[in-house]
Amino acid sequence: MAMRGALQFSRLRMMKIEVPEFSKSRFARRSNLMDEDRVKWYNWNLACIALTTIPLTWMYTVNYRTSEEVEMIYRTLDPMGALNIKYDLKLYGS
Repeated sequence: MAMRGALQFSRLRMMKIEVPEFSKSRFARRSNLMDEDRVKWYNWNLACIALTTIPLTWMYTVNYRTSEEVEMIYRTLDPMGALNIKYDLKLYGS
């Protein structure tokens, strides 16, 4: 008889559903993986922006002249800077 009471007690105990604990406000929320994912996402975006600006700044500051004599040739051909110098496109493989 004592065993029957113990079985009923365990059955009632298994039927009990615990109430989940929800956060009280946005300041007292439980920590989860969403915050870590957000930090990873922000850092990844920051790294992508940095890696994009490196080639753009290099392209902006690089000396795109083919040789040191290019400016001297331009001054010799057109000292006033009024002419539009045309190039032979077959020279560049086009």
